[in-house]
Amino acid sequence: MLLKLYFAGVVLALSVISVSVVEAQSSLAELLQRHGVQAKDGALHEPFDAHATPAVPVTPGSLAMPLAVLTATDGSERIAGAYAFGILAGYSGRAASPEELAAAGQALLLMIASDDRTSRVAGARVAGRIFAAPFDRSAPRPTVPVGMTASLFALLNLDRDIDQLAAMDALGLMGEATAVGSLTERYAYYRDGEKRTLAGGALEALARIGDQSTLKIVQQLAGDRWSEGKDATALAVAFARERLLKDGSIAVIRLAVDDKSRRNQARGYLAELGAAVP
Repeated sequence: MLLKLYFAGVVLALSVISVSVVEAQSSLAELLQRHGVQAKDGALHEPFDAHATPAVPVTPGSLAMPLAVLTATDGSERIAGAYAFGILAGYSGRAASPEELAAAGQALLLMIASDDRTSRVAGARVAGRIFAAPFDRSAPRPTVPVGMTASLFALLNLDRDIDQLAAMDALGLMGEATAVGSLTERYAYYRDGEKRTLAGGALEALARIGDQSTLKIVQQLAGDRWSEGKDATALAVAFARERLLKDGSIAVIRLAVDDKSRRNQARGYLAELGAAVP
């Protein structure tokens, strides 16, 4: 009943703030700007990608507009609402209430099951972030909506690389232990098939989950030429080593912040590791 009442309030909020389909994206960009987050030309995925955090505190009511757009629209407007909500709610949904996370979760489930690839990817990415298991395992974690894990596994089984990468990203962030077996098999398959980017995505997800069975894989990578280079996969290896071995590889991640092609990836890893993000 509480959730039904909350959804009714969300729809009411949408009418009160007068956000039309056409105006939604620019209104969300203005909201982010008021919280110290810049979205150039209304491209809300960019500050999300850059792991931008609000400079102005998120207060009760801050999430009303993005949540209304996320739950009461569709298409590109819903995608914009999802990214805005993800930015303001933050990792593990720390700035959102349980009711707001529950409402957002239902909308994200619809996005992940969408026929539109852009919606599927955005839904998975935002779900992974707001329902992420905290790096400090002793900290409280948000309640993952029923059906979310199954939806992500369905996304993982689609043919396109981008769907698989988005699903692995979310499953890893959420610390989904039931995915360890599948991710381990995929890592080996992708690597043997010279699908370096997908192998890196599987390894990244495994490192985030932190199962003991992954230790052997990461230890083997310490002297493996496959992990060398300056691409996204090499940085994922550095993250895995720091996350599971704590071997000082965080220095490599810090250096990558100065690399334009890997800056966002490095910033995200630093945030997950609880380190200062430049």
